[in-house]
Amino acid sequence: MNDVPTVCSHVSDEAVSFAIDVVDASHVATRLEALLVQPTGRPRTLPLRAVLVALVLLALDDRALHLKAATRTLYSLAPRWRDELGVHGEVHDEVSLLARYRCVRYLFHRMLSVMDPSTQVKNRVVAQGVLDAMAITMDESEIAVRRQRLEGVVNDLLEASVAVCAPEELAGFDGSIGLDATVVPLFARGPSSRAGTCSSDPDGGWYVREGDHRDVVGPKGKKLRKLFWAQEATIVTMGRSPGSAPTYPNLVLAALLTRPGEDPGASAVRLLGSLRARGYRAGFVGADRGYTQVRPERFHLAARALGYRVVMDYKESELGRQANSDGAVLVEGHFYCPAMPEDLVAASADWRHGVIDAATHDARLAARVSWRLPRKQTSDHDGYERYCCPALGGHLRCALRDASGAHNPGAIPVLHPPARPDKVCTQSSITIAPDVGARYRQELAFGSPQWARTYATYRNTVEGLNGFVKDTAHESLHSPGRRRVRGIAAQSLFVALLLMAANFRKIAAYRKLVDGGRCGEVAERARRRRISLADFLPAAPIHY
Repeated sequence: MNDVPTVCSHVSDEAVSFAIDVVDASHVATRLEALLVQPTGRPRTLPLRAVLVALVLLALDDRALHLKAATRTLYSLAPRWRDELGVHGEVHDEVSLLARYRCVRYLFHRMLSVMDPSTQVKNRVVAQGVLDAMAITMDESEIAVRRQRLEGVVNDLLEASVAVCAPEELAGFDGSIGLDATVVPLFARGPSSRAGTCSSDPDGGWYVREGDHRDVVGPKGKKLRKLFWAQEATIVTMGRSPGSAPTYPNLVLAALLTRPGEDPGASAVRLLGSLRARGYRAGFVGADRGYTQVRPERFHLAARALGYRVVMDYKESELGRQANSDGAVLVEGHFYCPAMPEDLVAASADWRHGVIDAATHDARLAARVSWRLPRKQTSDHDGYERYCCPALGGHLRCALRDASGAHNPGAIPVLHPPARPDKVCTQSSITIAPDVGARYRQELAFGSPQWARTYATYRNTVEGLNGFVKDTAHESLHSPGRRRVRGIAAQSLFVALLLMAANFRKIAAYRKLVDGGRCGEVAERARRRRISLADFLPAAPIHY
């Protein structure tokens, strides 16, 4: 009978050196070690830096982020790497492995203890009242400090992965990004209403999505529903302008975890603020309808204050008129003359309801341009903007404005000027405050070709990233069994490591693309339409 061999994984010197460099570049280990210093007790024989390097190696190798696997990895390294990392001792058998594993597990949880903003006790399935009685006492200021520390660790690790690129590889990035939240299922069941017990991971919440983005009903007509006990990762990824050739890889720049649906606007703003603090420029930010719905002071105004230009979509109930200021009417993100014809106001709603075809819709959106209020100057430091009547610019010919449009034969006549003109019709200009229609205002004309290309590009970029990092052959973000330590602090760290690994894959793929001279092909694919008659041409006959 043959003995079963001990399972081990060979890690190359190149991989170990790379992982050490990335962890050191993040400075996470140094800062956390300073928080773990204790005046009493035996000196630790295992540095935190070594544990982080082991976890990075697991993520690089597409392996589950299990602490026992990290222990095996550490103690299977070549002696010179163990000396470099300060790892002492040997693993000869299962008993010694378990002893080393206890050290790794203890240190990992010590690290989490200084950056865990949760007051809930994990790994207990008890009545909710019992769990509440066991809660850790922590004031709001301490919770805020720990949350900031946790998010700082996540984003420092991600920044270290981005820094693997040379400066010239990122020089073309203009600051435009995609923003989205994606589900992160947990290795725990949710609370049981039948048994009256809590979840073993109380930092989670129910994530419910009716069907997916394509399937609405099942085979028997029953509406599909996806239900997870999970956390939600808000992710920011780099984007490229529509149809442009790749001049840099689209990398994850920032991320954080919360309970599903917990203040998504504030989460997004914290990430945008982190990017600006790290020196990134502010460009477009593509955000789905989930961010359109949040209170403007929680997202839209803060994003604009940071310099970002939000590109977003609207629900059917939000199309058409959205706000009013001194007579100027906000229609789908832009201010227009109050006398703009109703068919132009309702163009988007009519198209969504199937009343008009796409060509008519596009023509009506193009006709809106003449009715749009010209901006007289850019917004001041408080966000106030000055606009004037389009008739003063010669685009319209209005009875309320003497000699308006006289110098422009193509000026459009205003057939039904307001019976009670407001300031926009009587003054040379009006000033509009930043909070007027703040939830709906955006830089690009909604529904225009430029808006459609820009929105689709940045939204597809971040949606593609979500699928990329959930690939079961690699990071497998959607597989909770590969991330078994419970609690928001542990899950945040694991998600950061997986996103780092995704960044490394993207960097390698981009460099391969550049080396092969294939960047132009990618840009050509991005410009292609969904279908072309040329795709159906038969192959040319072969002459023998």
